[in-house]
Amino acid sequence: MTMGLHLFEARVNCPMSKILEKPDHGATFPIVLHPNELEFMAQSGTGHLLLVQANFFECGGVAVGLNISHKIIDAYTLCKFINSWAAIALCSANTDHVVPPVKFGAAASLFPPLDFLNSPQPSIDFVKENCITMRYLFDASKITALKSKAASAAVPNPTRVEVVSALIWKCVMEASRSNSDLRPSVWCQFVNMRKILPQAPGENLLGNLVGYSVAKTEEREVEHDVKSLVSKLRKGLEEFKVKYGNGISREDVFQQCIELSKLIGKVDIDTYCSTSWCRFPFYEADFGWGKPSWMSIPSTVEIKNMISLVDVSDGIGIEVRLTLKDEDMAIIESNQEMLAYASLNPSVV
Repeated sequence: MTMGLHLFEARVNCPMSKILEKPDHGATFPIVLHPNELEFMAQSGTGHLLLVQANFFECGGVAVGLNISHKIIDAYTLCKFINSWAAIALCSANTDHVVPPVKFGAAASLFPPLDFLNSPQPSIDFVKENCITMRYLFDASKITALKSKAASAAVPNPTRVEVVSALIWKCVMEASRSNSDLRPSVWCQFVNMRKILPQAPGENLLGNLVGYSVAKTEEREVEHDVKSLVSKLRKGLEEFKVKYGNGISREDVFQQCIELSKLIGKVDIDTYCSTSWCRFPFYEADFGWGKPSWMSIPSTVEIKNMISLVDVSDGIGIEVRLTLKDEDMAIIESNQEMLAYASLNPSVV
C-alpha cells in the first residue's frame, strides 16, 4: 500500500552560501537538503510515492528537495509537476491559464498493462560496487570549444549533449581500460519517447515514457576521438528513431526492459547509462520567491557507470553527475582532456 506524499520542513543552521560554495563537500548536500527515506525496492508496492523537504536557511534562502518514485513518473513528468505546482503556489486564485491540462492515464491507454503472472519479469539490477560520484561543470565557452572540436562531415552540428557525452565516454573508456582488459563499451542514452512516438497525444502526457538508444565500440577499436564517438551517439539515436518512429507496442517496451537488464548484467562489456535532463524547464519554476539559482540531481543512490546531465541556470552550460568505481574515478580526476573542458565541483555562487 502506498502512502502518497509526505512534506518535511527543515531549518538549516548556516547561510545558503556555505552549501553552494562546495555543493558536494562531505555528505551535506544529499542528506541535509534532500529527503532520503524513499525506498526503491524491486518487489515493493509500499512506501511514499513522493517526499518533499523544504529547507529554510538562516540567511532567508530556501531550497526544495524532492524524492519521487520512478515507478510512476520520468524526468519530463517531474518537471511538469514542479512547474504546475509552482504556478498554483504563485497564482492561487485561478490557475486555468498557467497550469496546462494534463492527460493522466494516457500512457496506460497507449501501453495497456501486460499480464506478468506467467511471464519472466525483467529485473534491472544496477551493479552496486565501491563507487564514488563526482560533479563536473561544462560552462558555455567550453561547450562551444568542444562543439568545434567534435564537428565532422558526418555530424557537422553536434548538440551540446552529444559533445559532452562523447567526451565523458572517451574518458571513462580510457579509465576502464587502464584498470582492466580491453573490452567493448556501450553507451545507453535514455530517450524521451514523447518526441518520437506518433501516437503520443501531445506534450502533457504524464507517466514513464522512456526508451534508450545504444551506441557501442568494439574490443578491437583501441583509439577513439570525440568526433567518432559523437558519430556513434548520433547513429544510435537515429537508428532508435527509425525503429520506433512509427510506433511501439507494449510488448516492445517489455522487451526493451529485458534487453537493458541483460546488457547491464554482462561482465565482459562496460555499459554506461546516461540520462539528460537538459532543455527541461526546471529553472522556470517560481514558487513566489523567484526562479531558482541552482538545480541539481543529488547522488543519494550511487549506481556504477551512471551519468546524469542537467542544464545550469544560463541554459547553455551543463552540470554532470558521474558515478564510477573508485579506481576509475581516480584516473578521471587527473585526465587532462576532461579537465580542459570541465571544472570539478566548482562553487555555484
